[in-house]
Amino acid sequence: MFYTVCPGQTGQPLVEQTTFKVKGSAAEPYELTFIKDGSSLTALCTCPAGEFGNVCKHRTSILDGVTAAITSRNEDEVTKVVGWLKDSDVEAALHELRAAEEAGEDLVAARRKLARAMNS
Repeated sequence: MFYTVCPGQTGQPLVEQTTFKVKGSAAEPYELTFIKDGSSLTALCTCPAGEFGNVCKHRTSILDGVTAAITSRNEDEVTKVVGWLKDSDVEAALHELRAAEEAGEDLVAARRKLARAMNS
């Protein structure tokens, strides 16, 4: 866990960061980093999809609260990351993707919007 607090101020950290290792299709686990900066949430993954700036199942599963693929033994931090979603652009984009999935709609636009939100 990484925190940054402005000098001379107390209270909530300005920037919080958590990193997970998750198993995927590669021999080595992928690294997922979630960064909360105020109301902004950035989610990065070292998998091929994440490296190209696309939505990946590793990030969305953590944001959905799923801990099964975590190998870094910090599953308890998932709840905190899910809490970071509240009132973020990532939360809105993730809800739009889930709604599009349920409605059987074209997912391309919803995935792009979520990818932009996670990578900003």
